[in-house]
Amino acid sequence: MGRQWNELSRREFVMRGAAAVGAVAAAPALVGQDTSQAATHKVLHIIGHSHIDAAWLWPWRDGADTVLTTFRSALNRISETPGFCYSHSSAAHYRWVERADAGMFAEIKRRIEEGRWEVVGGWPVEPDCNIPATESFVRHALYGKRYLQRALGVDVKIGFNPDSFGHAAGLPTILKRAGYGYYVFMRPQEHEMKLPLLFWWEGPDGSRVLVNRIWRNYDADAEMIKQAASSGFAPGMDHAAFFLGVGDHGGAVTREQIREVAAMQKDASLPELRFSTLRDFFAAIEASPNFASLPVVKGELQHHARGCYSANGEGKYLNRRAERSLVGAETTSMVAGLSVGYRYPAEPYAEGWWKVLFCQFHDMMAGTSLYSDYQDVRDSVGYACEVAQTAKVEALETMAKRVDLSPVKEGAVFLFNLLPWQRRALVEFYADRNPSGNEEITHLAAKDGSKTPVQWRPSASMTPFVPRLSAWVELPPCGYKVFELAHGDAPVAEAYKDFAKVSETGFGISSLKAEDGTELLAGSLGLVAISDTSDTWAHGINSFREEIGRPVLVSSSVVENGPVTRVTRHRARWQESEIVLDIAQFAGMDFVELRFVIDWREHEQMLKLELPTALTNPRFFAKVPGQVLERGVNGGEEPYQDWGAVEGRIGGKDYTVALLNNSTYSYDCLNGLFRTVLIRSAPFARHNPGQVPHDDNNAWQDQGRQERRFWLMCGRGGYAELALDRRAEELQTPAEYVVDSAHGGTEPWEQSFLEVMPRSVWVLAAKLAENDGEGTILRIQERSGNATKATLKSRTMGLDHSVDLGAWELKTLMVKSSGGGRAQVHEVSLLET
Repeated sequence: MGRQWNELSRREFVMRGAAAVGAVAAAPALVGQDTSQAATHKVLHIIGHSHIDAAWLWPWRDGADTVLTTFRSALNRISETPGFCYSHSSAAHYRWVERADAGMFAEIKRRIEEGRWEVVGGWPVEPDCNIPATESFVRHALYGKRYLQRALGVDVKIGFNPDSFGHAAGLPTILKRAGYGYYVFMRPQEHEMKLPLLFWWEGPDGSRVLVNRIWRNYDADAEMIKQAASSGFAPGMDHAAFFLGVGDHGGAVTREQIREVAAMQKDASLPELRFSTLRDFFAAIEASPNFASLPVVKGELQHHARGCYSANGEGKYLNRRAERSLVGAETTSMVAGLSVGYRYPAEPYAEGWWKVLFCQFHDMMAGTSLYSDYQDVRDSVGYACEVAQTAKVEALETMAKRVDLSPVKEGAVFLFNLLPWQRRALVEFYADRNPSGNEEITHLAAKDGSKTPVQWRPSASMTPFVPRLSAWVELPPCGYKVFELAHGDAPVAEAYKDFAKVSETGFGISSLKAEDGTELLAGSLGLVAISDTSDTWAHGINSFREEIGRPVLVSSSVVENGPVTRVTRHRARWQESEIVLDIAQFAGMDFVELRFVIDWREHEQMLKLELPTALTNPRFFAKVPGQVLERGVNGGEEPYQDWGAVEGRIGGKDYTVALLNNSTYSYDCLNGLFRTVLIRSAPFARHNPGQVPHDDNNAWQDQGRQERRFWLMCGRGGYAELALDRRAEELQTPAEYVVDSAHGGTEPWEQSFLEVMPRSVWVLAAKLAENDGEGTILRIQERSGNATKATLKSRTMGLDHSVDLGAWELKTLMVKSSGGGRAQVHEVSLLET
């Protein structure tokens, strides 16, 4: 017999108990087929599998050890058992084996060639499938599949994320474009979301992958086979998959489990129990007479545990920072290579991505791993950010030193816009206010004589010797412009727009008006504290709405007020914690920046930013991987990425209120009341039914100094009118700079290297190609839900090209220069093939 219930891990106990209860309740809706075995020959495909959490209740180095021992056991079972097959995902696991045990790696390769070992998934790890950026999912496929093709000779076509806690609506589009035809998952389970066992999953652009939802357990004991025989088959299908093994901390498939299967193979009342692979299972499904009648599911597959998108805010910030750092550095290096011959650091970038992708493993990214695991996360994403920062600065300085600055009298600044459209960008850098000792710098001067106002902001240090120069500058698309640090009369600054009013009696913002003067708030933007005694995952929790109070305003003062920015500082207290909010308004700009610095001391509480809109018939739209998704306004906690927006009506007209962020992934919206997480103080890795001991010294999440940043926008019309994808990119991408002085050079003071239009087209990546380094990769997606024609222009590349994009269509373009003539452009897969 298999392990008894009292021998199961706590996680398995909770998972099996909940799944069993929920499946019984949902069975008529989910299954509903005749379970009689007499009429047809049925086959239960026994998939040997061992789920390995790379880092969860142990560090990744233990995970690497587990991979090596588990793979050895799996190979032993293959040698001992005729016909036995084993399936395993995670390219990072294979890299560990290749580097540590060449002999074992060669043995795995032989078993793959025999069809006894199956590589599935193809990504470095089984990541969280809601938090990573769209481009990160692309890189999972790009680097993982390329490695497995090179090292093991396999082209993985079966996506595999059984333990990930939910799956974003845009994933089918990404999977299909990366060469996948199939997808396997388990969560959400039967009691969490009603879904068929087999279905087509359709992405927003119409792409489809064939999906198998794992029945009950991704590492089941053989004793569950009899139950699977009666309830594990999809309606009308004679083939089903059963995952046999020992998992979470590895273990492969045991000899005892195989003996049990062998005994049950003699039971004529059961289906044929066939050791198999997912490849053979899907092939049997596709050959079924009822294959054409499989249902189609559109949208996201949610929810398993809603607290995963608010746990460990620091880790989520570091992930966003690393993703954006690598993408930005790649673009900068690509431009510098095309323009001045800078050597593109392809290998360091690729290794940086491997580290970021590894840290997106579902338990680590969700914030549900050990406290000590996040030291490793900081090290890994720190490596990636260091690679990106070093290469970016080198590329910028290389370009800056080629510009002819011989006319500069004293100082200059080279400003670079990473984004391929013209825009106003914020620049801030430390500088001497009066470098010559004779006259202060009063503005930035372009070569054409135009002047840009500046403001001297206080240093972030308590030693205020060197202040920060701040300005909003007009920059060309994906290009640079040089400004001289100038003296004399300062230009007249733009007026501040009066669409937002800082509260004079309470915390936050008391009024937010559209351009026609319509008030869009039903009350002041503010803060609310929520009780949260759930475990780290928030298992069983649909919403966080148990209010326990609101922070009290302690002080309000204007701490900066100049021609560029005005900052009002609100200071509030909540129990043992202090919240400081800097409300930054910018001359001539249509948004307000909210900068939070929070000294948080509470446990089992959540702090949310509250935005009470006055909109009727509200609809909520959120950026998620690969799509903008409309969700209900029922108050349920939901994952999102860079922005969320409430769209509704006042006086018969449409208006939108939007909140953009730099690190936040969890929100709720009840009717027109929009809340997003600032802090969630859960313990690290507490899984129900475990309790918090009163005398423990374990760590709690998001304690001490926490920083969060948001941008508040509004306007007439629907959310699409605000171009939120581009605005989120702009506000998270200040101008890059090189502080410079007079020197010779051959390049002009202003130059653009790439422009992509219209604004409904999102540019995910602009980088050198992985295959040969001789081409340029441009990855774009249509983001309004309407077909369009994208135009791409670059004088440097000889590029003047138009491409048709369907609604939500994701395309990767290879651009190759042709020796001074017009560039050659052709579409490639996400794998750049």
